[in-house]
Amino acid sequence: MTRSRLDYAGWVQRIPTLLAVVALAVGLAASGTGLAQGTGTAGTTGGSRSASGSPAFADVPPCHWAASAVAKVAKAGIFVGFPPDPAYLSVNALRQVFEGLRCADPAWSLRFLSGAPRAFASTPGPALAAFTLDPTITSLSASSARISLQLTAVVAEAGGQRRLERTGSVTATHGTAGWRVPYAELASLDLPFFPR
Repeated sequence: MTRSRLDYAGWVQRIPTLLAVVALAVGLAASGTGLAQGTGTAGTTGGSRSASGSPAFADVPPCHWAASAVAKVAKAGIFVGFPPDPAYLSVNALRQVFEGLRCADPAWSLRFLSGAPRAFASTPGPALAAFTLDPTITSLSASSARISLQLTAVVAEAGGQRRLERTGSVTATHGTAGWRVPYAELASLDLPFFPR
């Protein structure tokens, strides 16, 4: 009888941890954030970054409400990224450029850009308050994805907000640093976040 009480007590002690993991997973699913582009193991450096310095989960932006929790459970080996999928990862690179801007973290955006000028990360400008992105992949290979997009951006500047709508396309490419979007193609959308 003592053994069954100990077994029961052990499970009762684990319930809060299990509930926290389930709540985190449900919250991520409800917010539309996946756990892809995982690097396998997360380190202790900088929020949700791996031991190599790259993001532990490149689709959990730094200002996401669960970024710290994701980093902790990734470090503990509870979460691992699902296998790479070029369709998802190429579109994710585009999305994360805008997530970094929304988080006021140009370093996060730079992780997903190629050919960005210094002015991008160093020039203060209007803030991206919110955005919706509707991407469609028009062609895809293991190293390249052509993505057409419809973007609605809410820009905060001078104490007010304005809404900008843009339609265009970009070609994301995959290399040793992962999927990246050409800065010049985003700058051609004539948005105030991409100085030329």
